[in-house]
Amino acid sequence: MSKDTEVDISDVEDVLRQTPNHKTLGLRLKLRIYNSVDSLKVVESRRKRIENYREKNKKLSAKEDRINEKRIEKAIKRGDSLYVPKRMKYKDTLNLKPPLKERIKYNWGEPPVIYDSTQRNQSRDQIELFMQRKGYFDATVDSKTELNDKKQEAKIKYFIRPKEKYMVDSIYLNSTNKIINLIYRKFAVESGDMLRTPFRFDSDDLSDFRARLAEYIRNEGVYGFRESYLSFEVDTLSGRENIKIAINISKRTVGTEENEREKPFKLTWVRNVTFHMLDSIAYKGAFKEKELVPRGITLKSFDQIPTFDTLRYDWYKGKNPDKRGATFLFNKRLNVNPELIEFQNYLEENDLYRGIYLPQSYNRMSNLNIFRTIKIETIETENDTLIDVHYYLSPQKKHSFSVEPKGTHNNSFLGVSASLNYTNRNMFRRGYKFKASISGGFESQPEVFGKNEEGTVLNDGTRSFNTFEIGPTLELEMPGLIPIPLHKLSKRQTPSTAISMAYNYQVRPEFDRQIYQFNYLWKFTDINNHQVFTVGIPVIGGIQFVQIDKTEGFEQRLKETNDLFLLNAYSDQAIYKDVGVTYSYINADLKRGNVGLSYRANFDLAGMVMGLITQKQPVNSDGNKEFLGQKYSQFARLDNQVVVNQRINNETSLHYRLQVGAGIPLLHNGPNLPFDYSFFGGGSNDNRGFRARTLGPGIYKYYLDSTSTSTQMGDMRLGASVELRFKLSKIIEGAIFSDVGNIWTYNKDPNRLGGEITKDFYKQLSVSAGIGLRLDFTFFIIRVDMGFPVRNPALPDGSRWIFQSRDNYIQEGIDQWGIDPDTGQYHYLTKLPRPFKPQFHIGIGYPF
Repeated sequence: MSKDTEVDISDVEDVLRQTPNHKTLGLRLKLRIYNSVDSLKVVESRRKRIENYREKNKKLSAKEDRINEKRIEKAIKRGDSLYVPKRMKYKDTLNLKPPLKERIKYNWGEPPVIYDSTQRNQSRDQIELFMQRKGYFDATVDSKTELNDKKQEAKIKYFIRPKEKYMVDSIYLNSTNKIINLIYRKFAVESGDMLRTPFRFDSDDLSDFRARLAEYIRNEGVYGFRESYLSFEVDTLSGRENIKIAINISKRTVGTEENEREKPFKLTWVRNVTFHMLDSIAYKGAFKEKELVPRGITLKSFDQIPTFDTLRYDWYKGKNPDKRGATFLFNKRLNVNPELIEFQNYLEENDLYRGIYLPQSYNRMSNLNIFRTIKIETIETENDTLIDVHYYLSPQKKHSFSVEPKGTHNNSFLGVSASLNYTNRNMFRRGYKFKASISGGFESQPEVFGKNEEGTVLNDGTRSFNTFEIGPTLELEMPGLIPIPLHKLSKRQTPSTAISMAYNYQVRPEFDRQIYQFNYLWKFTDINNHQVFTVGIPVIGGIQFVQIDKTEGFEQRLKETNDLFLLNAYSDQAIYKDVGVTYSYINADLKRGNVGLSYRANFDLAGMVMGLITQKQPVNSDGNKEFLGQKYSQFARLDNQVVVNQRINNETSLHYRLQVGAGIPLLHNGPNLPFDYSFFGGGSNDNRGFRARTLGPGIYKYYLDSTSTSTQMGDMRLGASVELRFKLSKIIEGAIFSDVGNIWTYNKDPNRLGGEITKDFYKQLSVSAGIGLRLDFTFFIIRVDMGFPVRNPALPDGSRWIFQSRDNYIQEGIDQWGIDPDTGQYHYLTKLPRPFKPQFHIGIGYPF
């Protein structure tokens, strides 16, 4: 096929009737797995198992007969006419559970594709039809088969001669309907989905265009307009460069055969909106005896509950009688505030009907999470321009209790935890969701001054579940922006308010820590849930108190190191956020679903208001200001993450991630960010060639520092990752990845020389590569990665890359420690760690 042909070769391959066996990284692994298990042995094994089961079933049948004969005899002696027969559990010989070898062969493997000349000819015909759909009406396709008897292979070559492509010179609407004509002109001018002439004829593009045009017409107020009403009339008589396409509109008919009539397309308006609250929750007494029986109503299993009380709701309370009204049908008392329900409705009375409003209203109702079933029905009236809208709402169970055991995976450290939860989904009848929970668990964390390897976490008693946490949490999520009334807000966003309080008590070998936290957040979600914007109310939006009780030994170690960064991190602190903003954007359907994009940003500014309040107060002995007797933090921090997911085919995908974050510790804060807002490098979710929290900062030479800690933190971060994921079987997925990045401190740290950010930061990036396996159990994914450090920026020049000499690295050890006079051996032999050591990581879920 010519390089100038505007057809993707991968699209041509999709129409082939017979394709080669699947390849993974150039190897037919699935075929090798299939061939590794002898088919005859599988069949023979199945035959023997069936024979074995049949023999066992014969014995079971004989045993069953003997037992039943005795039971009959006993029943006769008692004078009973009935007895309970014994039923044995027989072996199933029809649906045998396959053994491991059989599952490996048929579930993980792939049988060889046997050459079939009939399918080759069908593929040739399919390619020709495909090319014609793409505008190459005169295309011809030939095929050639090369048989290799020695390798027992067949190579099929398809020769595509597309010839000339046919161009569409004009596309126009063929309709006498004034409303449709007006909307089409608007679509042609305003919409980015309009096909602009001249363009190559493509039946697939025309089909997509038809769907988009039909949707646009519905959303402009034409009720009942479907894609099937649009058809194309193609005129090719003028030549390959002058194709004309007419868009025809078929007539719409309504009614039964006897009363069938044509109904022209018109702008449609909503006449009445009615909410049917299908419950009797608030009814006092026996609803059936008092309401149904006197009316002669009998409800079957799936009949909806009738309603007998009516409320006419007016959003504007008579100030605008033509807008925002609705009728509520219920029993005795509404279980949900009518203002809340109407706020979720986009199909408003006396407003133009738009097709997009129906799914949007459904999603808004569903997101309240207070209804078990939601049904929306639109009914055409005797007036061709009016419809009625009915919502049928069944309530969700209001109260619930749950216990959630789970495995945790925080910052690359594994743990187990459980929580006991109580949920009220509709507090105060306003859709307020209240959740109270208490949770606790154990987690593996590295010792602050430890030297443990991550691979020994489950064997070393100092690391295996050495951290215990417990604490209650109270959460209240409310529709709207409390305390602003709902009628002051716009429906364009889905606003909500979240208030939470939490207490956490953590016990570690080095210290006990208590955290008190309060959050007051406003959350805005767009209609399609692609964007979420969260903002904290200034000062009270995020308050955190940290109290730490250190052991004498840990306190002594901190004093000995005289590390201001560590002393600041492990100290009592208070955080008052002046600004706390979170923004996330997700679009999983870019370019017809082949590329997905997500972006997340967090910005925090803390301590500015407290600085104004305490500006006249003296500093404490550490040089920091205090509020209510406790040091508070002042900092600004911004963190960004972009993830791009690219689908290559049904079994292979590429994934990219970029992380950029920076924080600035401000006056009276200390030299670095608070511990919970610091950045860390390395681990199963970051740079996988390094142990968790050991990478960086900068080019700090940790291996020469006898007082270095196993946890390194910084105020800035730059990281990037790329990962190729490919299916090996239904539940097993392989991965090849590479990670680049590092962290830095904002201020110079005399205890970690080279850790501060400089203009040469890009020269201080680490590089790692690796392979991994993922076990996909649908509800969760277990991940195993093996990361190899390829470049370590902390090592000296000439030894930073894995392929470079270790001489400069060794020389640093010699210069640092010299020779042991007792043994005559160089100290570096026992003190320098082995560089470029692979790291093994276990995680839950994908790394990004």
